[in-house]
Amino acid sequence: MMPDLEGKIAGYLQRCRELVELQGGEGCLQVDSITFDILEEKAREVIIAIRFIEVVADGPESGLGQVDRYGRLRLELNEFGEISSASVC
Repeated sequence: MMPDLEGKIAGYLQRCRELVELQGGEGCLQVDSITFDILEEKAREVIIAIRFIEVVADGPESGLGQVDRYGRLRLELNEFGEISSASVC
């Protein structure tokens, strides 16, 4: 495993727009709930399984609820080992 790859991934996921594709649409991503596992690692590509909580409105009288979300992301790495792009897979 590349040195500090997990740290780079964790930092990237804090601002990753692609997570919106895994959300239900009306909720808000709870950033501190993001967890991931590295499934596959190649020289310029990493596949991860990701889990997070989406906070959603249950209705005007019910308040807020939580929905567990999960998916897979393909992270492309540049020649310096930095994440250059991501896509849902």
